[in-house]
Amino acid sequence: MAGSGFTTTLRNKVLKAEFFTADVWGACCDADPTDAGLSTAEISASYAYTRMTLTMADAAAGSTDNTAALEFPAASGGDWGTIAWLGVTSAGVEAAADFIASGPLTTSKLIEDGDQLVFAIGNITISIAAQA
Repeated sequence: MAGSGFTTTLRNKVLKAEFFTADVWGACCDADPTDAGLSTAEISASYAYTRMTLTMADAAAGSTDNTAALEFPAASGGDWGTIAWLGVTSAGVEAAADFIASGPLTTSKLIEDGDQLVFAIGNITISIAAQA
């Protein structure tokens, strides 16, 4: 079977299971975490950085968006550096197999001491491509 993919029904089921009915967290990355995971790309857990709970909508048309703002704490005591990617994890603290998705920010953001990174409602979209 060449050139096929998941149906919309299956794409929605996968997204619902991973992002709507399960707990997920946002993780700030300074580089593409690739499939290898967040261990080399997630910023250091210092200067008040921590992963934050990410609230996603039920899936429709193979896509889901955040239904609440994703608000990281303000950097405190030092800079976080430039955030270029958002990782999505299944754990609030780093674990070996918790990384489930990532994507680049539209515009990288330098987070200096006192700055806060906030993603407004609807600014985070996770999707599975439609079949060819």
